[in-house]
Amino acid sequence: MNYDTTEMRATLRAAATRRAFADWLRADSDRLISAAELLGGDGWEGRAAEVAAAMADGAEPEDVEADLVALHRLLTLECMNDIESAEAVRFLAVHPDDPRADDARLCAEALERGLDALRELAAMAVQEVA
Repeated sequence: MNYDTTEMRATLRAAATRRAFADWLRADSDRLISAAELLGGDGWEGRAAEVAAAMADGAEPEDVEADLVALHRLLTLECMNDIESAEAVRFLAVHPDDPRADDARLCAEALERGLDALRELAAMAVQEVA
């Protein structure tokens, strides 16, 4: 039998990234909540807190993926098309040297890696079934 070891390694790498992402969501959710509050206000803070609570209760990242995508869009400033939106006003008020701004950037990067891993694993599962 001929196995594609490149594909196996990619799957294992994505699975390890996904596992690390889930661990990060459970262990460092306070940073995500703080970053969401910094750039989005109370509503976004509540959304991040719901994700944290779900993860603490044993949910998997796929269970809260829609919220994670929305939080990623907030932290990468993708949802700030309107310069007068509450999110844009909050972003403009953040000083670049504020340590919370760096935390928000790190959370955005973690969400990017984790969401990429979720998509990669889903694509590989479909490919394997096909």
